[in-house]
Amino acid sequence: MGPFVPADRALLERVLASSHVQRTPVPPDSSYLGELFRAVQEAVLGALLAGAERLHVPPWLLWGIAAVLAAFLALLIARLVLSRVRSRRTGIPQREGTVAEAPPPAAPRDAAAWRAELERRLAEGRVPDALEALWWWLARSLAGAEAEPDWTSRDLVAHAPARAREGLRELVRRLDAFTYGPRPPGVEELRGLLGRFEEALA
Repeated sequence: MGPFVPADRALLERVLASSHVQRTPVPPDSSYLGELFRAVQEAVLGALLAGAERLHVPPWLLWGIAAVLAAFLALLIARLVLSRVRSRRTGIPQREGTVAEAPPPAAPRDAAAWRAELERRLAEGRVPDALEALWWWLARSLAGAEAEPDWTSRDLVAHAPARAREGLRELVRRLDAFTYGPRPPGVEELRGLLGRFEEALA
């Protein structure tokens, strides 16, 4: 084995910068995806640095690995964000392969209607749909008809009463973790989060 040669940190920084990692849309700082993206980015950089130092990886190969990883991460995060925005905007799941007729315009649901819908979905064990209903119930409770489907966690907290913002900030992060995390919550976990939201808003 040859002498130990440390990796060129400046080269690695240029590789990551040129691989468009910083040009992808990044979720808001307060969201679960934003935290996850930062953690993965730091882990990838650390792994590349460690691997380059131990294995004496040539710069061109290191650049290729970084570009592939960055492209994969960008596609994954873009897919998650677009999926979430589409589901919030439609509010109605559609079956694949069918053409849905445009329903007549209906009055938007208020907080009480979303609360009833949340209970119905929880009773049926439809956790992903219940997460959507919980988000809308919270948004309508905080901002009424002004709530928009593309709001972020930060937007929700910004519309909360000043006295409730600190408590809601952590609860909204928990809701993001349930929505975007690798394991969906159980019905009882979701009911527990709902109870904590109701306490914070009381």
